[in-house]
Amino acid sequence: MIQESFTELKDSTTITDCEFPVLNISGFSVSINKTNILKDIDLQVPKNQITCIIGPSGSGKSTLIRSINRINDDVVGFKKQGDIHFQNNSIFKKNVDVANLRKDIGMVFQKPCVFPKSISENVLFGIQHSKKQSKQEKSVIVEKYLRASALWEEVSQRLDEKGSSLSIGQQQRLCIARTLAMEPQVILLDEPTSSLDPLSSRAIEKMMLELKKEYTIVFVTHNIQQAKRIADRIVFMCEGIIIEQGSADEIFTKAKHPKTRGYLVDEYCDC
Repeated sequence: MIQESFTELKDSTTITDCEFPVLNISGFSVSINKTNILKDIDLQVPKNQITCIIGPSGSGKSTLIRSINRINDDVVGFKKQGDIHFQNNSIFKKNVDVANLRKDIGMVFQKPCVFPKSISENVLFGIQHSKKQSKQEKSVIVEKYLRASALWEEVSQRLDEKGSSLSIGQQQRLCIARTLAMEPQVILLDEPTSSLDPLSSRAIEKMMLELKKEYTIVFVTHNIQQAKRIADRIVFMCEGIIIEQGSADEIFTKAKHPKTRGYLVDEYCDC
């Protein structure tokens, strides 16, 4: 059984449903230009679950998930301590192929990043250089992942149109389809519904609940109600520290830390 270490501001829970987590983050700290962003993060992410990271703006949520597939490597002044293991291997080893890591751990950002290409070409963009595919193979891939992202029925008759012709909500689902086409094992989502209307947000939530059958999902959200609807596990962060973490039921019904309880009621944390 895996036990997580804790400090005064970090509550500890045991992951009973996952002896071998897909991601294991231990003693992980980040500073950017000598400003401490993350402080001694310990976190295990179970397979085929939605782990929702919640907390106020500036709490380090985005920095944490952007470290998981090493996007922060390109940030000037980035320094880290501790480690992140993906399938029991450190992602920071010198021989790690970062491009392959980002294929295995896909990322969807807050604002949809649609390329100036057709809908089909957007889906295929990440895999176009990995191997040659016939026209038929490409068609199968496009349909498969547009269906997985709950977009196929809306765009099946307009695949040659520009991706930018879609609504913002559809564009975000197109970005998810492009990520899925890379066949990742983990999907990181950094507040993917924050700029979407309620209908589009619910469509993505419904999709996430289906996708967790095949993927491990880490979902950053500022929306507590959204976390209640989709999360299997909750991680509450404030000022770069994990205050408390556990199953969604544990956190939402009997959170132990007063800061957690306060945030869940008022969406405010006086850290």
